[in-house]
Amino acid sequence: MAANSRLTSAEFKQIGDRCGTDKTLQHGYHRFYPAHLAPLSQLNDFGILEIGYGEGSSISLWRALYPRAFVYCFDRDVEDEGEGYRVIKADQSSPESLSLAIAKIEHEVHLVVDDGSHNPAHQLQTFSHLFSSLLAPQGVYIVEDIETSYWLDGELYGYATHYGLFNHWSAIEAFKLIVDYTNRSFLAPCDQSQLEYRLAMVGLDPQASALVGSVTFAQNFVVLSKADASDMAYYDRPYVYGERSQRCP
Repeated sequence: MAANSRLTSAEFKQIGDRCGTDKTLQHGYHRFYPAHLAPLSQLNDFGILEIGYGEGSSISLWRALYPRAFVYCFDRDVEDEGEGYRVIKADQSSPESLSLAIAKIEHEVHLVVDDGSHNPAHQLQTFSHLFSSLLAPQGVYIVEDIETSYWLDGELYGYATHYGLFNHWSAIEAFKLIVDYTNRSFLAPCDQSQLEYRLAMVGLDPQASALVGSVTFAQNFVVLSKADASDMAYYDRPYVYGERSQRCP
């Protein structure tokens, strides 16, 4: 892409289809991604991380869209490298494996896309591990294929998925909690403590969750932006109506 150009949905789909990625051929993510990824066109020499290699089509997509970026990929079974990309063997079900893989990344990462196991527990654990330690401020974190959170009795890539609508342990219900946590400035201390307990119980690190600037849900994915220092100033300031509204029983 040319510097300062704005990627359209049609352009994203055309490039995605040419690369053979299911992001456009099946899921229709081109309808939403350009708006969330617009800031990337302003960057030089930055990193993109995709979890899950598949057939390698996503690497081709990101390389075509952002030729000034270096693309990393974590995959349980594949290890490879070439011009502008590197595939690192890592198992997202293992925090230790993720930590070893993170140590091999040499660029500031501004986009993380979780298209790995699609297991809700792994999606939550991976977010907790990568969002605070790897993603740059104002970076974008996308969790794809959250459809498995609705599966009552399924299996994918060898992992069982027993969740369903309103299941407390699903990735969708867990990420909904972050919506409340972005508004923690308005919570009474007892409610904030309860919310942080619930975040931890479902597998989300409260410290990572505290760095979320915004949450967007759409069909089969969720986008979380990372706050920067100016955002945190709003979250950390005293609430002007606190004395009237934040008293615990």
